[in-house]
Order: sequence, then C-alpha cells, then structure tokens
Amino acid sequence: MNPFLKQIGQRLKTERNARGSNQTDAGEMAGLSRREASEIENGIFRGSILKVQAYAMALGFSLTLEMKRRPGLDELPELFDED
Repeated sequence: MNPFLKQIGQRLKTERNARGSNQTDAGEMAGLSRREASEIENGIFRGSILKVQAYAMALGFSLTLEMKRRPGLDELPELFDED
C-alpha cells in the first residue's frame, strides 16, 4: 500500500466524517460509487487520479502535484555535506 495514498484517503475520510456524510453520498457528489469512495479512503484505489481529485473537491479540498526529481548517485554527497 502506498503511504501517500493512505494519507490522502485518511484526510478525506476525516473530513467526510466531520461533515456527517457517508461514503455513498460523498461518492455521488463526486460521480463515484460507494466502492470507489471506500477504496480512495483506504488508500487502495487504483483508478484515475481525476476520480481522486473529484472526490477531494466534493469534500472541499483540492489536490496539487509537486514534481521533484530524484538526485542521481553523483549528487548524493552534496545532500549530506554539513558545511
């Protein structure tokens, strides 16, 4: 299980519960089934990121993506330089 998907799902579940909504109703607001809402909240959804975005938006959130390039092996010493 991907820890990032799990974190997103937990946050959305917390918000849905705070609003007093169930997965069926929240999913319908986003055009999703209850099963899809459950999979998103449990961090196991394997569908389109657009569906996750729609679910997040239905609960008052927006998703952003930050692109980060992983350092190459030759760049690793610089990351741990304490000077």
